[in-house]
Amino acid sequence: MYENLSASGKGCYGASASHFTVQAELVDKVQLNDDTVLRRLKIDTVSSDIVQLCQQKLKEGAWRKEAEEEQHDYDDELSDSEAAQATPNVKKSRRERNMYEPLEAIFDAISSVPTGPDEAPGNRPKRCFRNQTEVSIPDQDHSLGYPRFIPDFSLLEDPSLRSSKLWSDRAGFIEVKASSQQRPEVDVEKRKVSRILTQVANYARLHLSARPFSVFSVSIMIFGCDFCVAIFDRGGAQVSPIYDMFRNPDTFIRVIRSVTRVLSDAELGRDPSVSLAPSSDRSPGGPVWIVGAVGSDKRRWCTTGPIIWSSLSLFGRASAVWPVRELKDNKLVGGDMILKSTWRSSDRDSESFVYQNIKGSHPGLAKFIVGGDAVFPSNNEVITVHSLRGMPLSRGERTKVWHRLLIESVGKPVWAYQTDRELLEGLIGALKAHRFLSEQNILHRDVSAGNVLLALDPEQQGTAGFLTDLEYARMGAVITRTRQETVEAPTAYGPVRADLREPMQRTHTTFVTTQRGAGISGTLQFMSRRLLAALMSGQQSVTTTVQDDVESFLWVLLYAVLRRLVMVHVGTAEERDDVKAAFCKAFGGMSLQTIYKSRVHSSALDIWDLPLVEDLTSWPMRLIFQKYMDSIYAERQSYIEERMSSSRQAASSSPAPKKSRKSEIPEAGDFTYDGMLGTLEHAVKLLKDSPQRDIKVTLRKL
Repeated sequence: MYENLSASGKGCYGASASHFTVQAELVDKVQLNDDTVLRRLKIDTVSSDIVQLCQQKLKEGAWRKEAEEEQHDYDDELSDSEAAQATPNVKKSRRERNMYEPLEAIFDAISSVPTGPDEAPGNRPKRCFRNQTEVSIPDQDHSLGYPRFIPDFSLLEDPSLRSSKLWSDRAGFIEVKASSQQRPEVDVEKRKVSRILTQVANYARLHLSARPFSVFSVSIMIFGCDFCVAIFDRGGAQVSPIYDMFRNPDTFIRVIRSVTRVLSDAELGRDPSVSLAPSSDRSPGGPVWIVGAVGSDKRRWCTTGPIIWSSLSLFGRASAVWPVRELKDNKLVGGDMILKSTWRSSDRDSESFVYQNIKGSHPGLAKFIVGGDAVFPSNNEVITVHSLRGMPLSRGERTKVWHRLLIESVGKPVWAYQTDRELLEGLIGALKAHRFLSEQNILHRDVSAGNVLLALDPEQQGTAGFLTDLEYARMGAVITRTRQETVEAPTAYGPVRADLREPMQRTHTTFVTTQRGAGISGTLQFMSRRLLAALMSGQQSVTTTVQDDVESFLWVLLYAVLRRLVMVHVGTAEERDDVKAAFCKAFGGMSLQTIYKSRVHSSALDIWDLPLVEDLTSWPMRLIFQKYMDSIYAERQSYIEERMSSSRQAASSSPAPKKSRKSEIPEAGDFTYDGMLGTLEHAVKLLKDSPQRDIKVTLRKL
């Protein structure tokens, strides 16, 4: 299992790359014509009286009749044309724009009907749909840049938020297409998903990333006179049957009414195990959340600042990392900690399980406190994709499980360093922790910029940086599981009174092989070149090695350097654009092919001609990249010469034996613990000996 981290901002690889990436992920995860979708929206709770009032209000608007007739005429026109799907995009866009005003009037008419007995007046939502003309943005910089998407309509939490561009202020969205032929469809054989379905999937992943305490996202698709509803979660998409919103308006009215005036936040996707702190909606640091028990720890926790990290993945683990403190008697007590939420696969041991089986401790490893699966407060049932969908889980069937961990180590992102020495010492601490795990036959397998943090208090942590996120770790050794169980046993040995029994505690220990998933795992942008090549060639037998993980530390280093330079407000606009272009080239790719191409040559590391890089990066830091540039270049040249030699032999009368595909995968260079640690520690020594070589840079506030 591997994931994709999107670092693309304006430009980079943009929406088209995102479209094809999401399409590839989505094609096997869509359930069309799913009747449970509308039941989840509780449309039957909208009373018939309310529906009749809405219908009456719609009849009063002349625009409704005109819109209906015009739309049916447009659909008939397209249906009669064999070139309907080839209609120029500009014409479709114009037609779609013409639909916005009457649709918004219809939405307002339905949502503005006075409250009925089916809605509790004190808790009634006041959501509204508004046409959107500007790109939605994240409200924090936990991801460097979002792809530029503009949903046609946003479901705003409150009418007062009309001017807001933040994804976090949206409770859902609507995508509009001009023709009923542009409906959601999936062709599994051709591996294709229709455009409208891919678009709303992209909206859903950005929506969920900007609202990390959400467990699913609701969207409505309108195409011509038809519509349907989709619910996206970490397991895929459920899409309702298709209905005509004019000829049979009852269902359409109930859907719009339900999402605007009936459903609670949890019923529209908010994590049911958390709550919003009173009067925190518009606090300077964003909403403040209260989280209940984590595993066996029954304390309550409160977020204390903006999210540190939120994944852009839709169907991966979707990890989110928050700073928290204990909440006791409505007061914050104790020190800062880290709360991590992630979706784990039910057929894999949890990250908590890995931490619990580490022997000893290391300062460069995040200090684990407790972990466990999140549960519904009402019945203590574990929150899974299946439980959210209201579906029973068959024996042996897999699902995604909402898991949380509490970490005592508190850090900041690697790109938030102020000096090169701080960054390098942080990576050294994390790399030594990686070696500590490897000595116990535990291989991390997902070294990335989100999984290496710089310690906020290096003295308390014991090192300048630490390694986190053991979800994908492979545990090679057979470990023991020990559990206590209550059994009934005879009160005495022998047949004296075999009927007398009393409860007793028995310790049951089993020796098991851990369940850790696929041979290759991790985040594509930080994966070694060897593993990327294996994925490109479709090899199933290749597995992650220590050298692969160590190479990932190099890409983390490059990511941190470039991202920091993108975030500083110095230099000319042209110089900043050049750095951002270099960053996008190295880390903005969304597809495996794009990322692989950016790694096979050493050009991704060749950033030293850029003025900002030259001015704001120390000479010892440049030496690190120069060394690996030379190593990768030499390796590439050797590979090319070997291929040319093979070609010449093949053309001769005595061709050489044909090599296996495995020989085409470039081997990792000098990516051993000693090699990488020696390089990093040498650079730190140079900076210690000549502190004036280091350059302190303060990040601008975004």
